[in-house]
Amino acid sequence: MNETFRPRSNFAWAGVSLVLLGLFALNSVFVVQDWFQIFLELIACIILAVVVYLFWIRPRLILRKTDMVVVNPLRSEVISYKDVLELDTKWALTIVHPKGKTRVWVAPASGKRRWIADKTFGVYGSTVPLSQSDADGSETMSSSLNSLSGQAAYVIRERIKRLH
Repeated sequence: MNETFRPRSNFAWAGVSLVLLGLFALNSVFVVQDWFQIFLELIACIILAVVVYLFWIRPRLILRKTDMVVVNPLRSEVISYKDVLELDTKWALTIVHPKGKTRVWVAPASGKRRWIADKTFGVYGSTVPLSQSDADGSETMSSSLNSLSGQAAYVIRERIKRLH
C-alpha cells in the first residue's frame, strides 16, 4: 500500500497564494483600463500559479512496498529501500544512495523553536504524543519527531526494518 508523506501546511500555503493571485487577477480585470496591461498581469498570474503548484503542491514522498518515489518540483526519483545508505536530516531530509544524494523537498528541518523550548524548558514537546520529552538527550532538532525531516526519516527507517 502506498503512503504519501507531505505536510498539510503546503496545501494551506498554496491555497493562500492562489487566493491572493485570484484577487490580483480580479483587480486587473475590473480596475485596469489598458488591455495590454491586463494581458500581462494575467500572464504573470498564470506563471505564479504554476510556481505555486511546483513548489507547494507537486512535491511529495511516496512510500511504496519496496521503494520510494521522491517527487521534487522539477524531478522525480525512485529509490529502493535496500539502496538507502544513510538518511541525513541536517537542513532537509537527504537520502544517500549508490547513485548519489537526493534531497526531499517536503521534509525540511522545521520545529526549531519547539525543539529549543523542549530542550531548555520541556514546555512545548511535553504534550506531543510523537516523542518523549528528553531534556538531557543529545537529539538534534532535525532528527526530532517534531521536525518534518525527522518524521520522514523515521517512516523510512521503519519501512526498511520491515523489509529485513
